[in-house]
Amino acid sequence: MRSFVYLDEYKMYSLSSQLMEGVTDFVLKEARRASSDVEEQEGPVNSGKKMAEIIESTSSSFEKKFLHDYAYSIFEAKLLEEDKIKEFCSSASFGDFDLGDGGARIVKIKAKAKLIDAAATVRSLETLVDMQQCLSILSANDERAALISELLEIQAGSKSQKTSHLLAELARLSKPQIAKEIIANDKLHYENMAKTLSYGYKSRLDVFMQLSDCVVSADLKRVCLKDEEDFIVKTYSRVSDVDLVLVGILTRVRPAPIGENDSGTDSIDAEHLMDSDNMNEILMRASQALHGLEKMFTQLDSNQVILDPIAVYVDL
Repeated sequence: MRSFVYLDEYKMYSLSSQLMEGVTDFVLKEARRASSDVEEQEGPVNSGKKMAEIIESTSSSFEKKFLHDYAYSIFEAKLLEEDKIKEFCSSASFGDFDLGDGGARIVKIKAKAKLIDAAATVRSLETLVDMQQCLSILSANDERAALISELLEIQAGSKSQKTSHLLAELARLSKPQIAKEIIANDKLHYENMAKTLSYGYKSRLDVFMQLSDCVVSADLKRVCLKDEEDFIVKTYSRVSDVDLVLVGILTRVRPAPIGENDSGTDSIDAEHLMDSDNMNEILMRASQALHGLEKMFTQLDSNQVILDPIAVYVDL
C-alpha cells in the first residue's frame, strides 16, 4: 500500500495510456478482476463488489481520488513488468544515472527527503526582522516579571529613586533590544533578498534527496499535492524522518562544464539592449540577457540529478 503525498494524475494517465493502450478500460478491467479474486476467497462476498463500485463510480471527488490511487498502482506494476523503471536507494551514486540510449528514463528513488518551499521562505524573510524584535521582547519576559514583582512590593505612592530606576528598566525591557540602525539595515537586506528569491524561484516547491555522492531534486506542482503544504510539513517535517519514494522522469543528470557560455554575452546590458531598430534583434538580446539572469537560479550544482516528478509517496 502507499500513502500518497503527491500525484501528477495527468502525467500518470498520459504515460499509462501509451503503456497500456487505453488506461481507463485497463483499470476497470483490473478492478473487476480484483473483485472476482476477492469473492473467491473466504470472507464477506460483498467486499469485492464494494471495491469495484468505488473504482467504477466517478460521481464525487473522493471516488475519483480512489480511482487515481488505484490506477497508479497498476501503472507502476506495469512499468516494473515491462522493465521501464529503474529503482534506486539512498546508497546509489551519481554514476548510476544514465541518459544514454537504452537506459531507463523513469526512475524510482527511496530515501529521506527535504522539502524546500520558496514561497514560505520568501514570506519568512519579509517578516524576519519583526519576528526578531518579537523574540527579543519575549526573551526578556522573566526579567520584566521580576521587576514588576519588586515594584509591587514597594509601598503605593512611594517616589523613591529605586522606584524610578525600576520603572525605567521595565520600559527598556518592553522595547526591542536591537538598535534602530540595525533594524533598518536588516529590513532593507531581507526585503531585497525576498524580492530576488521571489523573482528567481516564484512559488516553487522542491523535493531534494541526498544519495551517496549526489542530490536528486524535483520541482513539485502544488495542485498535485494530496494535502495542504502546511499539513504535509507538520506530518513529515521539512526534513523527513522516514523514507519517501520519488518516481519521475530523468531530465538532467549533470551540470554544464565550468566556464561554458561565460563570455559575458549572458549579462544584462541595459544601456545597449535597445541599440537597434530591428525588433527581432532586440528580442534576441533581451532573451539572451534573461537567460543569463535565470542561470543564477537554474544552474546545477556538481552531481545533481533533476527529475520531472510523477509521484511522491510513503510505502506502507
